[in-house]
Amino acid sequence: MNLDSAVFYSKDIEKIADFYKNFIGLAIHDRQGDNFVSFIFPNGGKLSIRMEKGDREIAGHQTVFISCDDIDEQFRQMKEKNANIIADLENYDWGSRFEISDPDNNKITFIKYK
Repeated sequence: MNLDSAVFYSKDIEKIADFYKNFIGLAIHDRQGDNFVSFIFPNGGKLSIRMEKGDREIAGHQTVFISCDDIDEQFRQMKEKNANIIADLENYDWGSRFEISDPDNNKITFIKYK
């Protein structure tokens, strides 16, 4: 079984599209004006972001996990870009992780498994 896609909610699609495209480095897969944008990962997984509308669609309450080959370099780049780092790079028995937040306060956890 593989994850096909996940959905976040945002208060500002333009700002969040710029963040994930230019700050994180993901390619835009689809864009529907100021209501929706999706990004595609190299493995084909998609992260979609919609404008918040309903009671369950609240920006800032979601988390996405991004695996990376060189987590030390990824962490260095995020620090260099002045990312909002909410958990520094830590090493565990299973691997390593660090966390940043996007402009809507959604959590992005970067991981590297051993």
